[in-house]
Amino acid sequence: MYDKSTTAPIVFQQIFLSRRHQYNTYIPIFTDGSKTTTRVGCGIVIADVPSSFQLNALCSVLTAELTSIFLALERISDLLEHKFCIYSDSKSALEALSHPQNGTHPLALDILCLLQSLQARDFQILFCWLPGHVGIQGNELADAAAKTATTSWQQPLPYADIKKFISNHVHNLWQLSWDRQVSNKLHSIKPRITLWPALPVRELDVRMTRLRIGHTRFTHKYLLFGERVPRCNTCHVDFTVIHILTECPLFNHHRLNFFKTSSPDICDLVGERPHPNVFIFLKIIAFYHFI
Repeated sequence: MYDKSTTAPIVFQQIFLSRRHQYNTYIPIFTDGSKTTTRVGCGIVIADVPSSFQLNALCSVLTAELTSIFLALERISDLLEHKFCIYSDSKSALEALSHPQNGTHPLALDILCLLQSLQARDFQILFCWLPGHVGIQGNELADAAAKTATTSWQQPLPYADIKKFISNHVHNLWQLSWDRQVSNKLHSIKPRITLWPALPVRELDVRMTRLRIGHTRFTHKYLLFGERVPRCNTCHVDFTVIHILTECPLFNHHRLNFFKTSSPDICDLVGERPHPNVFIFLKIIAFYHFI
């Protein structure tokens, strides 16, 4: 297996030519799907002649890739030749066809039914993956056709595509709402609404969460016992997680030692990828067990 990022395109082109020579009795068909923020299309190339169709903008790129394969098989059913090799640069599409038992895409099931029908008529059809954008002419033509498709092709939207669209839309609305809450103390810690990885040790993950939301036993136990707000005797301000981690000059020496700066950014300490020394720092200043 070659790594595309470190392999010259000419290598893939030579491998493709070798495969074409090996299966020279099979007519090559190239398929591709394309999705941008505004349009979705699929392209098919048979005998160097491209054709393309524009799909519903809600379709996923997997739906576009599978649609191109389905339409290619429909074209094949009308041809006199019976031996074809379909080339696709979509591993996910080919895997959906290879493992139909894994709750696969509905269009993949349609493809398999059509393929079975063609095989019953003595068609021999192979599928082959090839890397995209490495200068293989048929693939480049299919890619260009998919991106410039204007002829509309109507098909029922897969449930998964509708679900993904709704999920993305709700997430975008959530993000827009969060973007307006710049005064929220959590906003500076997590400006983007995404899933963050949990720390491998639960105790550390719980403590990190408390630091991120700014609620610790030391800074907020006064609410439970009706006490006064704890204040910093050095700075004469209320104790907060941000003050302890980034502001109080009493701990500057330790910050320089562990963070290489006396005024670190709070996101660098407790953000998505917490600073590896943050808990050591808190233990040194005797705050860790009060989180």
